[in-house]
Amino acid sequence: MRSGLSARLRRFEMTPGTVATLVITVVVVCVVALTLAMPLRTYFSQRSEFRQLTASNEQLRREVADYQQKVNEQNDPAYIEAQARTRLQFVKPGEIPLVMLFPADQARREAAERAEERARAPWYGNLWDTLSTPPAAQ
Repeated sequence: MRSGLSARLRRFEMTPGTVATLVITVVVVCVVALTLAMPLRTYFSQRSEFRQLTASNEQLRREVADYQQKVNEQNDPAYIEAQARTRLQFVKPGEIPLVMLFPADQARREAAERAEERARAPWYGNLWDTLSTPPAAQ
């Protein structure tokens, strides 16, 4: 097989006409490649931008649907009544309002600090504190 290929290559003569044809072919291929490179680049970048815009449009459509649902809720009398009861603590005539008081922010912070302190302390220290401190002092 190699002998056949080398024999063909030996028979191939590089005449000035063959060289000129080869050079012209290479130049034409390069010009075509350079001519097509810019439009192809533009095509792919616009295609990518189109995908991004399509995704953005879909996200905006979802947001519009959510806002439309919220508008519909705002127009519902039952929703308005429920919001007035929870947010503004409104009651109907004849109902007895009950207000639950939760610990203040300062008390919650102190409880969180005590819990964090207890978590950092060794287990035997927590055990000793539990046994030595009366329940009313905790």
